[in-house]
Formats: sequence, C-alpha cells, structure tokens
Amino acid sequence: MTKIERLFPIFGIAFALCYMPVLYFNWALATYQPKAGIWQWGVAPGLNGGPPMYWYGFVFSSALGALIVTAIAALIPEKAMARIPWPNLTWFLPLCAMIFFAYILTPYFTK
Repeated sequence: MTKIERLFPIFGIAFALCYMPVLYFNWALATYQPKAGIWQWGVAPGLNGGPPMYWYGFVFSSALGALIVTAIAALIPEKAMARIPWPNLTWFLPLCAMIFFAYILTPYFTK
C-alpha cells in the first residue's frame, strides 16, 4: 500500500470524529440560503423567511478538521502507524459517531 492509501482510513475516522462536535456545537463554516440562492460565511440566520441550510457548512468544517488530522498523521513514521489497527477503527469509530448522533437526536423523537 502506498502512503496515500494508508491515509484514507485516517481521513474517514477523523471526518466522523470531527463531525460530532461540529454538529453538536453548530460550527458551520458556511450557510447556504436556498430561497435567496446565496452562500454566507459562518452560521447565519435565514433570509426572506426561508430556512438556512447548515449541512454544507458542517461538511466543510469536518473536512477541514479531517484534512488537518490526516496531514499530521502523514508526518508520523510508518513503523508507528503500522502498530495501530486501522481496519478495526475504520468501522468502529464511525459507528460510535452514529450512536452519538442517535443520542443527541432523541429529543426530536421523544417529544
């Protein structure tokens, strides 16, 4: 496997782990206003009575965080990286993220 191929699982894990606090604390890098058809930086309220879409901002924020983590992981020597069980973490940590999302979304289903 090349070094780039070894970084894909790290990016996937980091994206799932970054997405949790980004969603929970509403750290969107951008807001899309579908009714007005414009993009705004950061979290912005809805314009012209339309609902804002934060999901794109959540994805941008999580991708940026995952890219930073992946860039740092690229600097770690291969011998140290070989000791970490990446195949197991690749499915386990995103599963933990899904359980976290189910937990924070329970008020929407229990009210």
